[in-house]
Amino acid sequence: MMKKERVEAFTDAVLAIILTIMILEFKTPESFAISDILDQVPYLISYAIGYLFIGVAWYNHHYMFAKTNWITQNVYWANNLWMFTTSFVPVATAWVGRGLNEQGPEIFYFVVFLAWSSAYYYLSNRLIKANEKDHRPKAAEAIRSMVIYRYMSNWKLVGGQLILSVIVLKFMPALQMVIVTLMIIFIGARFNADSDRLFR
Repeated sequence: MMKKERVEAFTDAVLAIILTIMILEFKTPESFAISDILDQVPYLISYAIGYLFIGVAWYNHHYMFAKTNWITQNVYWANNLWMFTTSFVPVATAWVGRGLNEQGPEIFYFVVFLAWSSAYYYLSNRLIKANEKDHRPKAAEAIRSMVIYRYMSNWKLVGGQLILSVIVLKFMPALQMVIVTLMIIFIGARFNADSDRLFR
């Protein structure tokens, strides 16, 4: 087992770099006319969703790690896998920003989102197991009770979302970003009640 502070610091640094890369994709207009910034609106929309996505993910990540004392090898590698999938968000964000209603970029964003979700679920599961092994059943139960974990554990809901996403990608690709945004707000951002009292 290793100290969680090292893993948390590394994760924070990687996520900060990812957010920086995302804003660097925003192109400064060649002229000084305010109207020229309108060309960047699709990317700004995509960037805002990506920023919200990573911000909510970081908060949930912080909560799970705050509940955990030590990091096992399984958790360490699961966290690396999660960061690896997260590192594709800037690429997906930039491509969608150039073609908000194009099928290719939206399919790639969907694949990245699916890979990220799978990695996040796996990381959550490894943290639950680590806490159970460390005789911390309350910590394991706190992670298990997170709305995002309960949603990802419900295969009927996940299956329904996958079917809906495939239909949307086929007929109205841009609507996928609306689905992702709603998921972030109503599932990812529904934090446990004790998340504001972790160190009190």
